[in-house]
Amino acid sequence: MNLTEHFTLDELTISQEAARFELDNSPGEPQIDALRTLCVKVLEPLRAHVKRPIIVSSGYRAKNVNARIGGAPSSQHCKGEAVDFIIPGMSTANVVALIRALDLPFDQVIDEFSRWVHVSHSEDGQQRGEVLLALHRDGAVRYRKVV
Repeated sequence: MNLTEHFTLDELTISQEAARFELDNSPGEPQIDALRTLCVKVLEPLRAHVKRPIIVSSGYRAKNVNARIGGAPSSQHCKGEAVDFIIPGMSTANVVALIRALDLPFDQVIDEFSRWVHVSHSEDGQQRGEVLLALHRDGAVRYRKVV
């Protein structure tokens, strides 16, 4: 099922962890609607600007899948409001800067360890516009607020 021209429900719900442990990672209608909104408001405009594919590594996560990978219990991934991705040929810092420069309506954008970008869009319409940098410090993950 296409959510938008360039993004499918399958690519936004695929999970290696769910497949490995035979966990159901099927979203309900509210999560599908949230994924579609995220694609329409953030991912499609970003893809149109860069004119290259966006490779999703994690989108929707069922609560049991999220728990299995150690995700935060309140993760926006569980609501269908967040996605982790890369754009081949672009640094994560450049992707974050571009999302900001394009003035896309995001709740959070996180440069995760300079390896991938996390972006979310809140379905309630209230976007915090929070920009964070995820780092490893003293054996733990720390988030530094950029904006």
